[in-house]
Amino acid sequence: MPELPEVEAARRAVEEHCVGKKITKAVIANDSKVIDGVSPSDFEASLLGKTIVSAHRKGKNMWLQLDSPPFPSFQFGMAGAVCIKGVAVTKYKRSAVKDTDEWPSKYSKLFIEDCTSILAQLVVAK
Repeated sequence: MPELPEVEAARRAVEEHCVGKKITKAVIANDSKVIDGVSPSDFEASLLGKTIVSAHRKGKNMWLQLDSPPFPSFQFGMAGAVCIKGVAVTKYKRSAVKDTDEWPSKYSKLFIEDCTSILAQLVVAK
């Protein structure tokens, strides 16, 4: 289970590598454990064109502040992680995602990118 240092490391990595980037693509898994009360396509559409302003954390919960709502939030659960393409991020030692795996990972629940690079994916292993 990711602990506070792993969640804080993920938050700092997002702050360092994703703040100021505009979301040009978002892919959300059709999984009721990830989103509830809104369709994946509606949630994806709500993120497009938004700029990441900052990343926040309280306990094991992290959320992205965008330039306007919604502000996606993440609960890392048993094996969650944020992976940023090309960036070494401290992650739980039993993470299902390896640096050599396909991108985005088959375990990805939220995948976002900007016009120049893949930004990040939230991974929740089943």
